[in-house]
Amino acid sequence: MRILVEILEKLKNGKVLIEDVLQMKHWKTFEEIVAEVFQLHGYETDLNFRFKTSRRYEIDVLAVCKDKAIAVDCKRWLGGRYKLSQLKKEAEKHAERSKELANVWKDEVKEVIPIIVTLKEEGIKEWNGVIILPIWKLNTFLLEELL
Repeated sequence: MRILVEILEKLKNGKVLIEDVLQMKHWKTFEEIVAEVFQLHGYETDLNFRFKTSRRYEIDVLAVCKDKAIAVDCKRWLGGRYKLSQLKKEAEKHAERSKELANVWKDEVKEVIPIIVTLKEEGIKEWNGVIILPIWKLNTFLLEELL
């Protein structure tokens, strides 16, 4: 929780955006912060969760609470001309990973929810069954959408 506390201290004065703070951090820190947000909501998390079926898969953050698993792919991209099309491709890959995880865990969890958490608002909220949201909306999403 120390990373999240440090960032919240920087945000308290309201003169800096969370995107600006996270942009200066290492991409691994972005994944750790996403995991910490889930932990604050009572989820157990696993960073860089790996599993194998017909091939090997990795999920950046796996968050589990009761009979629900959330497979999170973290994208801390800064910009670029082809970002939206790349995000759609990544959503398709993440949908496949999440379906494979759901098959492997069918006896442990009722559902696996695929989410991509981005650094910035990307203008797309869902693609191929994958929810796409910026990190600053993650807390609200967990409070309001996943009840």
